[in-house]
Amino acid sequence: MQVQAIGIILSKTLLLGGIFLRVMKKGTVKGKLQEAERKLLEGVGEPEEEGFVPSPFQVKAVEELKKGSDVIVVAPTGSGKTWIALKAIEQYLSEGKVTWYTTPLKALSNQKYDNFRELFGERHVGLLTGERRENPSAPVIVATTEVLRNALYGSNSPPDFVVLDEAHYLGDEERGTTWEEVVILSPKETQLLLLSATISNVRELSGWMGEVRGRTPKVIKAQGRPVPLRYAFLGDKGVLLPLEVEYLKAVGPYRKKGGPERVLELLEGKGLLPAIWFLPKRRQCDLMAKRFSRIPWPKEGERVEVYREVVGDDPHLWSHPLLDALLIGGVASHHAGHLTKWKVAVEKMLAKGLLRAVFATTTLAAGLDVPARTVLMSSLSTGDGRKLTALEFHQMAGRAGRRGKDKVGFVVMVGMGPRDCLYALRLSLEEPEPLNSSFRLHYHQILNLLDKYSPKEVESFLDKSFLLYQMRGRRKKKIRGLLLKGLRKRLSLLQELGYLGKDYKLVDELRWVLMLRHEHSLVLSELIRRGYCKGVGPSTFAAWVGSLAGERVPRKAIDKVDLGVMRKVIWELEALEHKWGIVPLGLRASYQGRRGTAEAERRASVLKAWAEGMEWGEVVELAQMEEGDLQRLILQTAELLREIEDLGLEVSELAAEARSLLLRPPVWDWF
Repeated sequence: MQVQAIGIILSKTLLLGGIFLRVMKKGTVKGKLQEAERKLLEGVGEPEEEGFVPSPFQVKAVEELKKGSDVIVVAPTGSGKTWIALKAIEQYLSEGKVTWYTTPLKALSNQKYDNFRELFGERHVGLLTGERRENPSAPVIVATTEVLRNALYGSNSPPDFVVLDEAHYLGDEERGTTWEEVVILSPKETQLLLLSATISNVRELSGWMGEVRGRTPKVIKAQGRPVPLRYAFLGDKGVLLPLEVEYLKAVGPYRKKGGPERVLELLEGKGLLPAIWFLPKRRQCDLMAKRFSRIPWPKEGERVEVYREVVGDDPHLWSHPLLDALLIGGVASHHAGHLTKWKVAVEKMLAKGLLRAVFATTTLAAGLDVPARTVLMSSLSTGDGRKLTALEFHQMAGRAGRRGKDKVGFVVMVGMGPRDCLYALRLSLEEPEPLNSSFRLHYHQILNLLDKYSPKEVESFLDKSFLLYQMRGRRKKKIRGLLLKGLRKRLSLLQELGYLGKDYKLVDELRWVLMLRHEHSLVLSELIRRGYCKGVGPSTFAAWVGSLAGERVPRKAIDKVDLGVMRKVIWELEALEHKWGIVPLGLRASYQGRRGTAEAERRASVLKAWAEGMEWGEVVELAQMEEGDLQRLILQTAELLREIEDLGLEVSELAAEARSLLLRPPVWDWF
């Protein structure tokens, strides 16, 4: 209703503003627009050199942490939330205590790991993700949130201090359960610091944590941004105007020839570079960047130096199709379809001020610390055609304005008509959507809980979920009933399969299953238990395991891989779920493939070809899969193989061999 009301008001104001401006004389209008642009651009440039002075919210958060409180910090992107964590880590390190700093993204964890090693010294910092294990006994551990959750299930010595960065992921459909588990499993002695830019219902989150942990966290909210944002649109003839209703009818969007080259030239003339230009499609990012391959930009030598530092002598990356645009043109494409090394090189160059622009999809807005002076948007839709939410819009807009480098940050709409600009204005005025629980039951979760608690205590664990805290009255009672019924059905299924005894305790000889924590870990454990892996070659085993992994799917299969064993296990497990009235695993469609080759077969065939030594370029071409997607599929498979490798069973040796076949350049040599 709030959005609708704002829309009605803005529409009426827009109409009145248009009528008002149309009756003005042409010369007056032109003068007014020029004056509006002049005022908009006041203060552009770098701030004067001065020592760092922490903001009041930073000081307050550090004070509360020193008192031993749990703390939730909600502050805009780029306002210095990490500084709070660093001050606390510094103190704990001096006291000989253990800190874990967690993020939802491996790329962000890798970035923080590099930063922390510079700040605290290499021997004091370790990294734990599904792919990397560096210095695991260090007093400061950077990790993904899933790794911390796993540690809390299995450890008797939890960390003294935990930072949950990008805490709004608690509402993420796929990962949110992990965040709730971390909050519930963390003992009261472990101090928690949650950081986010976009939690609108922070008091509700705080209330839940207080109920679960016995003490309510202190909520610290920043008042405004250290670098204020100005919203604008690029109008006809290149005039830059405030994103305000009185200008939207008077001036049409910029649609002159020259495309992105001319737009960046205009922005440079107004002092608004560097810029991040968000686009919904990966291909758009690549095509836009390529246009700058023959348009030189200063500091080419410095870019070459950074690129060589990141990619080394990798011949594949030195023949990248967008290399000239990056090194000569000072412009880059950044999205999940690129290899890790490419993205890291782009991020380093942007951070050093060596690029004029980066064309990016929304993945760049999801947490990486790579701001620019200006953010450009040409569309308010996502790659799948859905309209941006307020949360997504604010995450993208928040990349504008660098603390210490800019007095002002700009968010500019380019090539949008009045209707889209009006929607952008609406989003800029809206709070991000409330954080809602996505809590789910998983087999690996239930088995790990039963290893720590009795069945009654497991029910109490579910009662502590944010999901039930958010429910009220009859709805709470209904959802609780469904959760407990789902738990009991899964307990019965696990008993029938022989994992649990009559007392619901895990059978001793199957304790190794606790270390398999993938969403479909039950499929893997059944493959191992039934002995189906004996006599299988490592490349085939990699293909079997990897058929369960990956978000994106190759368009083509490279060769035939027999997944009959996988189907047999999945079909039988889904039949058992049907018997007990459980929503099935949801894998059948992926392995069935009524038209063409099934998704799982395509994944498996690509992994087998790579494991058997096929050249990278040939795999990419035959699979018709972007490099970054292929790399991620391989790394996710390697992560699953690592879990099996750690089991200490006969199959572990096979998993280790399969994993080593997968981890070769250009997939792994950066690490």
